[in-house]
Amino acid sequence: MKKDRRTQYSLAVGLSYESNVQDAPELSVKGQDFLADDIVKIAQRYGVPVVEDSDLADLLGTQEVGGEIPEDLYEAVAVILRKLEDGNKQ
Repeated sequence: MKKDRRTQYSLAVGLSYESNVQDAPELSVKGQDFLADDIVKIAQRYGVPVVEDSDLADLLGTQEVGGEIPEDLYEAVAVILRKLEDGNKQ
C-alpha cells in the first residue's frame, strides 16, 4: 500500500556562517519535497530558526551545498540575519 502524502515545503535550504572564520555564508543543506519537510522539522527540533522566503530559497537552491552564497544575495541574507539577531535580543 502506498500512502499519498503531500509535502508542506517544496524546497528548503540552510545556511551557515561564522563571521570570524568565513568570508560569506555558505549553503549547508538543501532538499526538495519530503527532504525539505525533514530539513525544516530537524531545524525546528534543534532550535534552529526557520524563515520562510520562497523567492530567496529558489535562488539559493541553484547553488552547490558547501559553497559560499553569491555576492548578489548578500543583502537579502543580511536582512534575514539581522531580523534573527534582533529577535534574539528581545
